Amino acid sequence: MIKNCQFDFPSPYWDDVSDVAKDLIRSLLVRDPQQRLNAEQLLAHPWVIGEGTPRKQLPNVTQQIKEYNTRRKFKVILFFFINLH
Repeated sequence: MIKNCQFDFPSPYWDDVSDVAKDLIRSLLVRDPQQRLNAEQLLAHPWVIGEGTPRKQLPNVTQQIKEYNTRRKFKVILFFFINLH
């Protein structure tokens, strides 16, 4: 779907993400490289420089990062265990 530039921001995962951040993502996920943000435009984007960006803690991010890291570590351990035998 992203390959065809068809994407959305499903709830509840994106509910707490600012419109400015979503705009940045939309600007980067453009099929035509000529239409996509270049590095200079990216660094000048309001989300990158902090304009209009809410300064609040996203409620589930910390827990999701912990879960991701736990799964990643488990996969590494599993990989080494399988390759030892």
